[in-house]
Amino acid sequence: MANKKLRIAQIAPLWIPVPPRTYGGIELMLYNLVEELVKRNYDITLFASGDSKTSAKLVAPIEKGIWLQKELRSPHAAVVKLLKMLKERVSEFDLIHNHFGFFPFPLVFCENLPPMLNTVHRPLDPVYAESIRLFPQIYNCTLSQDAKKDAENQGISVIDVVPNGINPELYEFNPQKGDYFIYLGRINKEKGVLNAIQAAKQAGEKLIVAGNIVGAEEWNYFMHTVQPALNEDGINFVGQVDFKEKVRLLKNAKALLFPIERKEPFGLVMIEAMACGTPVIAFRRGSVPEIVEHKKTGFIVENRDEMVGAMKKISEINPQNCRKLVEQKFNLDLMVNRYEKIYEKIINT
Repeated sequence: MANKKLRIAQIAPLWIPVPPRTYGGIELMLYNLVEELVKRNYDITLFASGDSKTSAKLVAPIEKGIWLQKELRSPHAAVVKLLKMLKERVSEFDLIHNHFGFFPFPLVFCENLPPMLNTVHRPLDPVYAESIRLFPQIYNCTLSQDAKKDAENQGISVIDVVPNGINPELYEFNPQKGDYFIYLGRINKEKGVLNAIQAAKQAGEKLIVAGNIVGAEEWNYFMHTVQPALNEDGINFVGQVDFKEKVRLLKNAKALLFPIERKEPFGLVMIEAMACGTPVIAFRRGSVPEIVEHKKTGFIVENRDEMVGAMKKISEINPQNCRKLVEQKFNLDLMVNRYEKIYEKIINT
């Protein structure tokens, strides 16, 4: 890109810090993006919680991530402060890149607002889709072709598709696997944790369940639905894990179980697993067919019974194929290169 000193505001979700201490796909993707843009000589300002770590300039509307402050009574007050801070500084930026859903959209009412790019990180429910349609002046990109199709079917224009990318060197490759499968993600219904537990029991395999629980609804689901299913031999719930422990668990697992029950826009944990040489067994939902190569880097299945069958033949998958796919298709450089092209396209429009 000709102008390497573009001034870009990156807006993070305020729920947890960047990078995440444990689970947090958006925050990890954003951390990787920001660090690489700084290396490429962009002038980046990251709007995020004060416990974030970044090589960019950090502007913090709140001291700690909202979800980490259990006594916080008015969590969305931080969003109001974020909007005020951005409004006061709009003249400092050539572009705003939003990763915080619809919260920053009212900024379009500011005078002299630079162009805004919105990465659609989560599934488009009708309310979110309507909020995007209300602001056609905001550019939108998605993480997969499936998410792009879903957006366009709901009347949303998409400037481009940018799959998430990671640095494979941060994920130790291990072709020698342990004796367990792994589920790693939010502990809720739509992520499919109960499907993973039931599949492991049906297959007679050990399963490690790692992930976090956020909010009353997820805690209720965990206490009344998930926890009773954990009280059996072979199912080990380890809760939240940091990055180092996540890599250790992934690299030693026979496979990652990804029995998603929603149209997943991407699913970063799938490429994290494959970077370690660990295959993925996933339900055919959303972006899954764009990420997992069936019978080469894992298995794409339709239901729990098929997942059980795939678990029994997981040794057919070559770990080298998993690693190679991430290096060739989902590496960090590719992701940042694509965002650079979008930035250039928007600035030159």
